[in-house]
Amino acid sequence: MPLSSKDRQFLQTVERLKLMLIILAVAIFVFLLLSPPSELQLATSVIGVTLCGVFWLTQRLLSCITILDVELSRLVTTVLKSLPEEQRQQIFRQR
Repeated sequence: MPLSSKDRQFLQTVERLKLMLIILAVAIFVFLLLSPPSELQLATSVIGVTLCGVFWLTQRLLSCITILDVELSRLVTTVLKSLPEEQRQQIFRQR
């Protein structure tokens, strides 16, 4: 099944986010290299806690998206089954 324009746009956005995360990781690495040793432990602790929070929020978001996808797929399937054959064919022609 070919990708729709929305799917392509979503994948491009994900690629941009990956690039931003790589740039952020490099910036953090440089920051840690340039930090004085006395502040290094505090900086790594703050960064670690922040990253844990970001990963937790990302996991929650992905879980929510997965649940919505399952529910919407179930709903579309149910609606399509309840339609008469003529309307079902009409919908598939429009795609």
